[in-house]
Amino acid sequence: AAFKTNRRTAPKLSERGEPGAARWLSVELRLVADVGFLGMPNAGKSTLLSSASAARPKVANYPFTTITPNLGVCDLDEESSGLVLCDIPGLIEGASQGTGLGFSFLRHVQRCKVLLHVVDGTSDDPVGDFRVLNKELADYDDLLAKKPQVVVLNKCDVSEVRERQDELVEQLREAAGHSRVMTISAATQDNVRELMGRLKKFVDAERKLVDDGVVELEDAVMTEVDFSIAPLDSDSDDFEVVSDPAYPGQWRLTGAYIEQVAKMTHWEYPEAVERFGRQLAALGIADELTARGAQDGDLVMIDEYDFEFSPGMTNPYIPEELLERDAAYEEKEAAKQATQPRAMLLSNDDDDEEEDVWRPFNQGGYMDMDSDEIVEFKDDGWDLLDEDFDLSPEFQDGDEVWTS
Repeated sequence: AAFKTNRRTAPKLSERGEPGAARWLSVELRLVADVGFLGMPNAGKSTLLSSASAARPKVANYPFTTITPNLGVCDLDEESSGLVLCDIPGLIEGASQGTGLGFSFLRHVQRCKVLLHVVDGTSDDPVGDFRVLNKELADYDDLLAKKPQVVVLNKCDVSEVRERQDELVEQLREAAGHSRVMTISAATQDNVRELMGRLKKFVDAERKLVDDGVVELEDAVMTEVDFSIAPLDSDSDDFEVVSDPAYPGQWRLTGAYIEQVAKMTHWEYPEAVERFGRQLAALGIADELTARGAQDGDLVMIDEYDFEFSPGMTNPYIPEELLERDAAYEEKEAAKQATQPRAMLLSNDDDDEEEDVWRPFNQGGYMDMDSDEIVEFKDDGWDLLDEDFDLSPEFQDGDEVWTS
């Protein structure tokens, strides 16, 4: 209906719908939890999760027992909400570079409010392991290094660890730069409930600081896409003609408006293509191409569409099949004119019969079918070509004749 005018009462023309915005998105799943358990493989993170919650992760005495993150909820009392815990698989040196599926595990740490660093007391160098993991967090994302941490020295039920726990706690406090360090035993649940209570208070305090605006919640900056301006709302005069001397006779048109018009044009409809040609002329693109030296037959490209430049024509794009049909028709007409004589000799010989030439019905062919019975209107009445045809009435016996 938008293309209907007084002259075009039934236009055979339409436009495609305006293409919507298209984006390639990389979606990444990250678990959201209040506390994320960090540590070297076999440090006792899954055992701590099973001791503090009803979760039952796989627990075994070998590294990388946990290969997928596990979630659990610790209910301290009926009045307060539960504490969501996330058991993150073990990290090793080089995790920030992808070693040991580091990329798959570290992404879940980004959505945890507080990090609980579980240090294996039976390790050869517990403090060294703590420093290595903190370095991997900083190398992977600067925001991870700034997240609040709580450090626990696990496996204090082992006699060798119990003998050194005071020394190790002091070294861990110095390495961490804070005093939030505890000793626990996840296997015997020693100090586990006290740890969960302190974590609950610490998480609530951190959340309150964020809600009050005292601490700004830092998160990764997400790329924003502006959908406020559609391509057809842009300036129609904002286009550029690009050519490369290495490819003579080829021209590239760029511009948000003209590219959108090309996408919305029905190239299979001649009227739509003709309208696109008028738009090129109205926008001054055809004149700009001519001024730049474009000649008839040059290749013009707009986005994924290309056509031959035809200055002065309202239809710059002609499909190949139509060009072939036009060429065949012109060749046939030229051959017909070449075979016809320039002058015809008139002959009075009545014996020569003229050859009958077929004519279409709408071009007077009906007059060739039965010329003897043709009746034409004239001013003086009817003229019948058949002289033997008698119009006098024939009377039968018993007919009543009227007379004046």
